[in-house]
Amino acid sequence: MTFFNSGAVGMVSLTWFWATVEQLCWVVYSWAILIIMGLILTDLSIFLGWGEVLMRLCPLWLGLSAISYFCTGVGMRSRTFILMGFIHLLGILVLPYCGVMQFLSTGLIMTVSLLLLAELQWDMQSSSDYN
Repeated sequence: MTFFNSGAVGMVSLTWFWATVEQLCWVVYSWAILIIMGLILTDLSIFLGWGEVLMRLCPLWLGLSAISYFCTGVGMRSRTFILMGFIHLLGILVLPYCGVMQFLSTGLIMTVSLLLLAELQWDMQSSSDYN
């Protein structure tokens, strides 16, 4: 949990100035809330032995990521992030065909999405004229 706390604090501190300038603080809040909800559900399912939730961790995390990408896409007016949300939803539909490789498939979908977002130029339409 300490790693998450430092990761969340790092994410917020690195993006806060930009999010404030672009008036997108709600996007940072939505990501943080969705990640915390997912972590709580995951942790509770492990510690309390909730088999139904444990069997659906991959769709859970792909769904949370999809919602987060849709929020980011709407806030930034970016088709790239909306496309990533649809890719994550498509991943949920493909998971039943992956059998025992669902965790690997989920990891690949998330990793490839992040690599593409890191390398490709986004089509964000800025809402501010900050110099």
